[in-house]
Amino acid sequence: MPRFKTPISPTPVSSPSAPEPIAPAPLSPDGASLIPTPEDRFPDLVDDGGLMDLADAVRRSLDYYRSLPAGTSFIVGPERVTAARMAESLQTFLGLMDLPPDEFQRGAHRLFRAYQSPGADRQGTVTFSAYYEHTLDASLKQGGEFQFPIYGRPNDLVEMDSPRGNTVGRYENGKLVPYFTRKEIDSGGALEGKGLEIAWAADPLDIFFLQVQGSGWLRIPGENKMLRVRFSAHNGRPYQSVGGAMIQRGLLKGEGSARMKMRQYMTRHREERQELLNLNPRYVFFKLDDGPDAPYAFGSIHRPLTTRRSVAADKALFPPGALAWMSTEKPRTSRFVLIQDEGGAIQGPGRIDYFVGAGKDAENYAVRFWTPGTFYVLVPR
Repeated sequence: MPRFKTPISPTPVSSPSAPEPIAPAPLSPDGASLIPTPEDRFPDLVDDGGLMDLADAVRRSLDYYRSLPAGTSFIVGPERVTAARMAESLQTFLGLMDLPPDEFQRGAHRLFRAYQSPGADRQGTVTFSAYYEHTLDASLKQGGEFQFPIYGRPNDLVEMDSPRGNTVGRYENGKLVPYFTRKEIDSGGALEGKGLEIAWAADPLDIFFLQVQGSGWLRIPGENKMLRVRFSAHNGRPYQSVGGAMIQRGLLKGEGSARMKMRQYMTRHREERQELLNLNPRYVFFKLDDGPDAPYAFGSIHRPLTTRRSVAADKALFPPGALAWMSTEKPRTSRFVLIQDEGGAIQGPGRIDYFVGAGKDAENYAVRFWTPGTFYVLVPR
C-alpha cells in the first residue's frame, strides 16, 4: 500500500548455508543501524490505547510469520532472528495481555530486547506522519461533473526485477523505456481510448490524494454505495512532493495542513491545478474490489491493517511484521504498533507512517499528524 511522503538502507549479514534474510542488515553512509537499547533507557511500555485492537494486529503478524518458509530470518541490528522466534514471542505476548497492566509491562520487558531507530539525525529523532483510506465521490460512467478518469493497470506496463531493484516501463520498438509520466497521462492523453478507466471523479486533486494514500473508497452519489479501490501498480517514476514544491514557490504559506492549503489554492486557481499536479511524475493505477476482503485495507505483508496499530516503515531497515514501540510528542502518543506496511517515500531510519483508518475523522487526523518522536523495534530475547 504505497504512500509517498519523505526520507538510507542495506547490506545483509548471512552465512552461505542460511537462507537470505527478508530484512537485510542496514548500512547507511555513516554506518548507522538500529541501536541496542540499554536497560536503563528501555521504553516504559505504558500503552495509551485499547489492547483489543492491539491483539488483532498481533494475530495478523503472527499469521504472517507462521506462513513463511522454515528458516526465514530477519536482521535486526546485530541479530539474526528467525520467523519462528518472532512468532513464538508474539504468541507469548498475546498471553501477557490478560495480566494486570503492571504485570503486562514487566512481562513485555522481560520478553523483548529493544532496538532504537537512530533517526535521520542519528540522535533518535524519527518523523511520524499518518495515512488513511481516502474517500472520494466518483461515478462508474463518465458524465456530468465526473470527467476525470481513474485508471486501471495498463496492459503494456512491465515490471521487472533487476540487480538495481524493481524496474517499471513499457516496450517501444523492442526496447524497454520508462513508463509515461503524470503529465503525459493526464495532460497528454497517453492512455485515452484504451478502455482503462475503472471510474470517473469530479476533481483530479481527489484522484491525486487517492494515489498518495494508495487505497481508499469510491462513494457513488445517489446510489448509497461505497466501492473499495485498491493499488494495482505504479508507473515507476520517482515521487515528488507537490505540496513541498508549492511551499518553495511561495504558493502555500502559514501554519496548518499543506494538504488543506493545496485544496484551497487549487480550488481558487483551477487553471493551475493540473500543471501543479504534474510536478509529481509518479502515477498510481487502481483496481476495484467487491470481494469478501473489500472492507479491509491490506499492508505489504498481505494482512489487514489495524487502525492506529499498524505502521509503514522502510523494509530494508525494519523487519516486516515486527512488534514495535512508538512515542510521539504532538499529539502525545505512546503505544505498541506492528510494522505491517511500507511506502514509496517512507525510507530510512527517520520516517514512520502511522495508519489511522478511514472516514473524515481519519483524514482530518492524518493531514495534521506530522510530529517528531522515537521508534523501537522489539525482538525476542
